[in-house]
Amino acid sequence: MSRRFFSRSLRIKLVFASVAVEVILLGLLVYNSHRLIERNLIEQTQLRITELQPLLNAALAGPLAARDYATLSDILNASLRKEGLTYLVLLDHRGKVVAASGWDVQQPLPKLDRSISSSSDDSPERFDSETAITLAGQRYGVLHYGLVTDYLNNAKAVLLQQSLIIAVTEVVLSILLLSLLGLWLTRHLGQLAMASRQVAGGNLDITLPVHSDDEVGELTSAFNTMSASVRLQIGKLQQEQARLNHLLSAMNIGILFEDSQNRVIYSNPAFRRVWLIPKSVDLLGRTTKEVLQHLTNILSRPDHISKHVLQALGTQEASETVEIVLADGRVLTQLSNPVHDADGRFIGRLWVYEDVTSERQTAEQLIYLAERDSLTGLFNRHRFQTELERVFTESERRQSQGALLFFDLDEFKYINDTFGHRAGDTMLIRVAGAISALVRRNEVVARLGGDEFAVLMPDANETQATQLAERIIRTVSQLPFRFEQQNLRLTTSLGIALYPQHGSATEELVARADAAMYQAKDAGKNAWRIYRPESDASREMLDRLSWQERIRHALENDLLRLHYQGVYRASDGSMSHLEVLVRMLDENDPEQLIMPGNFIAYAEKSGKIRDIDRWVLAESVKLLAQTPGMPSLAVNISGRSFDDPTLPQYIAAQLNEHRVSPPRLLVELTETSAVSDLHDAQRFIEALRQTGCLVCLDDFGTGFSSFAYLKHLRADVLKIDGLFIRDLANDRDNQVFVKAIVDVARGMGKETIAECVEDAETLAMLRHMGVDMVQGYHLDMPRGNHPAVNTIIGR
Repeated sequence: MSRRFFSRSLRIKLVFASVAVEVILLGLLVYNSHRLIERNLIEQTQLRITELQPLLNAALAGPLAARDYATLSDILNASLRKEGLTYLVLLDHRGKVVAASGWDVQQPLPKLDRSISSSSDDSPERFDSETAITLAGQRYGVLHYGLVTDYLNNAKAVLLQQSLIIAVTEVVLSILLLSLLGLWLTRHLGQLAMASRQVAGGNLDITLPVHSDDEVGELTSAFNTMSASVRLQIGKLQQEQARLNHLLSAMNIGILFEDSQNRVIYSNPAFRRVWLIPKSVDLLGRTTKEVLQHLTNILSRPDHISKHVLQALGTQEASETVEIVLADGRVLTQLSNPVHDADGRFIGRLWVYEDVTSERQTAEQLIYLAERDSLTGLFNRHRFQTELERVFTESERRQSQGALLFFDLDEFKYINDTFGHRAGDTMLIRVAGAISALVRRNEVVARLGGDEFAVLMPDANETQATQLAERIIRTVSQLPFRFEQQNLRLTTSLGIALYPQHGSATEELVARADAAMYQAKDAGKNAWRIYRPESDASREMLDRLSWQERIRHALENDLLRLHYQGVYRASDGSMSHLEVLVRMLDENDPEQLIMPGNFIAYAEKSGKIRDIDRWVLAESVKLLAQTPGMPSLAVNISGRSFDDPTLPQYIAAQLNEHRVSPPRLLVELTETSAVSDLHDAQRFIEALRQTGCLVCLDDFGTGFSSFAYLKHLRADVLKIDGLFIRDLANDRDNQVFVKAIVDVARGMGKETIAECVEDAETLAMLRHMGVDMVQGYHLDMPRGNHPAVNTIIGR
């Protein structure tokens, strides 16, 4: 009972601790006083020895030198009585005792003490020492003596007794004083302790009276302030909890909290909604495993519970986001995160469920748009190429056959230019719908761009291919069209290539289907032709197949070269940038360059132009990275690249990899390609602008509706087609048209470039019209070793 009282009584603890500290301090003080007194007495004794030794030496040196032993005995006896010495023994230089007083010479001399505080154990009240007896620097003997030290012990005993009396008195007085002080200090602490227990029990409406202004009074005031603050904070927490509950209840994301024992402590309404849990089912206190296993009946795959849900319960790690498909077709995402307190201790887990059904549908729609032609809904060129490669791979594995049909619309450009692109778009939509109705489910129909279409027929023989070709020709020719009070008849030319007979690779098969289509056009159009090696004798067909192989060989063996032509500011003649032009080395004569007019058209037909575009872009970006001070570069991109949605990302990746500022690269697109496939061109240009590159619309003015398309094609620069520049000085109509382009471009915040400037008169006229930049043989010739490049890179 006394021990319990001692452990709980602050007053007893205070007195005991204070007395203990004081006893320790007083003990240290007594010990230190004793040590200092002893040191002082020893120092006085040592001083006495120091003073005594010269006196003894002076008294004994003369008689010892004269061997006056009687005198020496008298001196020793006198010194023994006067100086407080216990004995004196004098030895000559041979160590023979010549005189002694107070010591039996028959006994051996005692061991000498090293210091006053370490005198001999057998004589604790005497200090044994010796001193040499010298005269005129010559040693005649040694005096052994014992000094009385018992007064030291007596003095120390007296002082120690006095210190102890003082210490005991002080301890007794301290106990009395501290008891009174403890009683005074703790008189209100009992009330504080009781009030604190009531607060801990939930009673926060307690206020204690303040009886003093001292620390105890301040403590009481602080308790009252704390109690009020706790009430305020709890009120705020309750409000915050109400807001949080309202927020969680309003969320469309399902939230489930569990404690460290995997028991549910909270779930919001969205959790019940996504899992279709009735309000009548109480979840609180139930284990998470029990709750989630109860929901397996609404899963399309019940094994998801054990695979993705239950395995997270045994860990304290965050889980990956997983998708759970419900039986009704909805898709939920699940994410689980551990919850830790401020000290890092695991206190539970948070489960988050979100219904992403609409997002997945949107993603599927985006995938659909990325693979489909926006105008007709057919597969685009990119998806068609993917399907062609897939079917080719399967046919090789299964040793099956198939057919590829290529066709375009005869005289479509005339209809487009005469009646406008709206009429052309209507025709394309009607044709796409009609062809889609003719093909089987496993056959693929695609719009390759412009008015070009293709049909891929897996597991089809020659008879089936020709029958479908005949139906397509007949169906297109029978489609009724009427524009501006005119009835129009549309026809198509179609080519067929069979695999594996006509091609062992996709590019070869495409080239031969394309060749067969041109045979059909040569036959008078509105016809189909199947590729026959024996009928492919024309120089054009042979060249078409030959160029495909030469382009492939050039790409694989680094036979492409870049040339550069300067583009200059019309106002002052300073260089604005360089246009990049591609050339091909002749594999049979490396000194001979093949101009792009000889191979670009074939590259566009086969799709190899996209590989050439990427090669030119990569080399241009590398050059810009190697020479930061050189002018910007303009690179031409084929219209076939509109079908490659990854090209803008490729450009951005190249710029980022080589750390080139995007505005240093100008991408040029031909107006005719952009207008013929306006929707794809719009998406492509927007993606290019996202990379930060500038966009130039090349050959501007060749379309009849050029100005109308400017608001759809957000180009930064317009390059006026050379057709209007070559004879500008002599053609009034061209002058009016060029001036109109310049004025419209300036009004829309775009710059203009005039190409094919071949004389000073044309240059002066363009400068007067306000053209921003000029390009042509009068100013600069395309060359591989252009000074603007060579000077900067120090070649």
